[in-house]
Amino acid sequence: MRMWYIVLIAGWLLAGCSGNKVPSGVIEPHEMGNILFEITMAEEFVNSYVSKDSSKNKEAEIQKEYQKIFLLHKITEAQFKKSYDFYSSHTGIFKTMMDSLNARAQRKRNEVYQMPMD
Repeated sequence: MRMWYIVLIAGWLLAGCSGNKVPSGVIEPHEMGNILFEITMAEEFVNSYVSKDSSKNKEAEIQKEYQKIFLLHKITEAQFKKSYDFYSSHTGIFKTMMDSLNARAQRKRNEVYQMPMD
């Protein structure tokens, strides 16, 4: 009887943990975080610099930047969208990823704006 009780609890624990598993075809969390960070940087670049050029289409330029990032990471837009949809529907994983990105961005800001010590 006790063995069944242990098996039952182990099954519940495994079922609970499997909700955070990344399915096949979904980009791993660390890599997805890198891609999202680069996308954010690309969007900032386009919004800050490229959009000031009235001869350029902002949306087309952002799409070009996305394609560069996808090529760099050897993924397709469809893989990115599938992965983004997965993570956005799994709020625990997504929140952890976004918190990590926020911390990374804060470190970068600190590096850029750090005043030299005399």
